[in-house]
Amino acid sequence: MRYVGASVSGVLRAPVESVWDLAADPTRHPEIAGSGEVQAVTVPGGRMGPGVVFESQQYMRGLSYVTANRVVIWEPPYRIAWRVGFTFAPGVAQIWMFSLAPEAGGTRIENGVVLPYALPGIFPFSLLHRELAGREISVIKPTFARLASVLGVEPPAELVERYEAPATLAALLPSPWIQGALWAGLGAALVGLLLRLRCRG
Repeated sequence: MRYVGASVSGVLRAPVESVWDLAADPTRHPEIAGSGEVQAVTVPGGRMGPGVVFESQQYMRGLSYVTANRVVIWEPPYRIAWRVGFTFAPGVAQIWMFSLAPEAGGTRIENGVVLPYALPGIFPFSLLHRELAGREISVIKPTFARLASVLGVEPPAELVERYEAPATLAALLPSPWIQGALWAGLGAALVGLLLRLRCRG
């Protein structure tokens, strides 16, 4: 069993501190988020740090909604990660991250995500892993062009795509075996409920 997730990394010709100022300030995420879904962000008190919960106005496929995101990693100026959640239950869903490291006159940026469910790594589930990871990669890749535009530098010449959850993020979740069993149990309960309803009909 392993968690579903993905990451993309590339080098921008900008100092770590400049990239950190964007990545670690959620109010700037509407400018840089490759999904285009982030509309506005509110940080309580305007101060970021470990455990802070910030709210994000999202728009996806014609639907507007609000997420409450808890900062779970805060290591200035190198790593930030936040777990998405709901206003009534902050930080219970997927975890997003920016990881920064100086490299060759610029900054290597890794933008990654882990989803809160685990699947077996064997065929045919491996195909589903790759399909879901590919969807996340398609959302992440435009972030690099947006970052480059805001920073006034060229986009990365090459992006490295990884079709698996970053280990640092997966480590923040329960054992994938526990999570997988939970989802399997919920799935079995749902199937049982549907079968009972069908029999009554």
